[in-house]
Amino acid sequence: MLNLKNISQSYLQGDSIINVLSKLNFSVNGVKNIGVIGPSGSGKSTFLNILGMIETPTSGEYILKGNNCLNLSQNLKTEIRKKFIGYIFQNNQLLEDFNVLENIAFPLILNGESFGDAKKKSLTLLSKLGLTNKKFIKPGLLSGGEQQRIAIARALIKNPILLLADEPTGSLDKNNSSLVMDLILSLAKTNNTVSIIATHNLEIIKRLDICYKIEKGKLIEI
Repeated sequence: MLNLKNISQSYLQGDSIINVLSKLNFSVNGVKNIGVIGPSGSGKSTFLNILGMIETPTSGEYILKGNNCLNLSQNLKTEIRKKFIGYIFQNNQLLEDFNVLENIAFPLILNGESFGDAKKKSLTLLSKLGLTNKKFIKPGLLSGGEQQRIAIARALIKNPILLLADEPTGSLDKNNSSLVMDLILSLAKTNNTVSIIATHNLEIIKRLDICYKIEKGKLIEI
C-alpha cells in the first residue's frame, strides 16, 4: 500500500545545506502499527510530513495506493489527504472559532457528509474519550490534555487508511495515553488503518508491531 524509495530531504539554512533525510527507504507490508523514534532534529516530523504530502522531498518516490504521490497535482493531493489520511500534530491545530463537536465533525463535513451524520459519529467518539460534557465548549477553554484528545478524535473520525501521529500522547497522563492508544490500535484492527507514530514514550512503543529509529537520515529497524 505504501512505499518510499530513496527519499531525500534537505533545507537551505543561511549559506549551508542541511540534509535531514538521505535516500530513505520504507514500505508497509501487512504491518499496521509502526513506531518511529529519534532525537529532536533527527527528521521524524519531516518523515511524517512527507508521508502526509505536507512536504515535498528533494528527491525520491512515494507510492500510496498505487499512486506516485509526488507527481500528483495539488488538487489531487488535497483530495487524498481529505479522504484517506488522518493527522495528529504536536500542536493540535484545533479551530478556535468552532466548538469541540464541530471540530471533530469538520473532516466528515469536508468529505460531503451531512452535519447530522457527522454529529452522531462525533458524539460516539467523544463518549469513548470521556469528553461528552465538553461538546459545546470552544478549544481555548479546555486543558492542554483535553485539546489533544479532541485533536486525536478529529484525526480518527473519518477512519483513515493512513494515520500519522507526531507525539500523540505528549500532553496526556498515563490513563488518557492508554485510552488514546486503545482507540488507535482498535482503528488499525477494524478499519485496516496503518498507524505511523513518532514518539518518545516507551509504553507506546511496546504496544506497536514494529519500531524504527531515524539515524543519519535513514530508517533502521530496532
